[in-house]
Amino acid sequence: MMRVAGVIGGLLLWVVSLGGGVFLGWSERSPVFGSLAHNIIFNEPPEKAFAADMAGSRDYLNVLILGCDEDRYYAGRGHKNPGAVLRHASRSDMMLVARIDFGKKRITGISIPRDLAWTVPGYKQQKINAFHNIGYNEGGPERGKELAKEAAEGVLGLSIDKVVVLNFEAFKQMVDMLGGVEVFVPRNMNYDDNAGDLHIHLKKGRQVLSGYNAMCYVRYRHGDSDFKRQDRQKELMMALKDKALHKWASAPELINKSMELMGNAFNSDQMASLMLFGKAVGADNIKMDMVPVVEVPGSTFLELDTEKLSEKLKELHMKEPGAYSVSSRS
Repeated sequence: MMRVAGVIGGLLLWVVSLGGGVFLGWSERSPVFGSLAHNIIFNEPPEKAFAADMAGSRDYLNVLILGCDEDRYYAGRGHKNPGAVLRHASRSDMMLVARIDFGKKRITGISIPRDLAWTVPGYKQQKINAFHNIGYNEGGPERGKELAKEAAEGVLGLSIDKVVVLNFEAFKQMVDMLGGVEVFVPRNMNYDDNAGDLHIHLKKGRQVLSGYNAMCYVRYRHGDSDFKRQDRQKELMMALKDKALHKWASAPELINKSMELMGNAFNSDQMASLMLFGKAVGADNIKMDMVPVVEVPGSTFLELDTEKLSEKLKELHMKEPGAYSVSSRS
């Protein structure tokens, strides 16, 4: 989902082409533009805003990005408020670890399949997407992020500096602010998840999707591989970027909504730094891939291919010298 960063980075192009008076007006509508002005005037390096997050003397940031589904538990008969939502389960529907390399002006990322079998010390084997929900139920949102982070670090053998939980409600609102997004839906998509209040009913063909249907489009996975879903996500994010560039008057509000989309994990200084950094990164220096896995016969689990993973991390420049090695595969 670092494709989202591409959308945000593209918005910076508006700043370059507009006059100072408009820019100052934007600063009043979004604190990010005030931070942009400061960074440009004083030529602040983008990594400065993340100094407290980056371990040691590193000049890169490892970010775990989680897109979580929802499974609601409702109050039954006899409860003082029948039908009320008692608990929200929150399994990580998507896990992506992105490296923002300020020194090399490079962004790379590797996604972890949700069906990967994994063990975190102290817990039994689970599909890796379950750990966020387990932690959430143990101690709330922060514990959920902590346990998901521990699982991802174990798979990849690297340290994660920051965890972002995507806000799908903000995503829907952002698409609606843009007047919808046009994509080609490659097949009929029909799926109902009553517990998660997710109802996907999309017809094949080119069309403009509302915020809700765009969310359905990127989350649909029944009968599709994770690779196909990644392709859909990429297509939609590129379409969003193009649409945003034609909605320059709404730039401050879109930036504010982008911060919500990323769970407010970045403050205004960090958001401004990411925008400036994104503008400096060439297309050849943005690479994404997926953790290599093998199917487990007679099971819905996937197993980690540790040998291929090591090579994949090298290709993505994500292998950390001296980092602990991959520790568990079951």
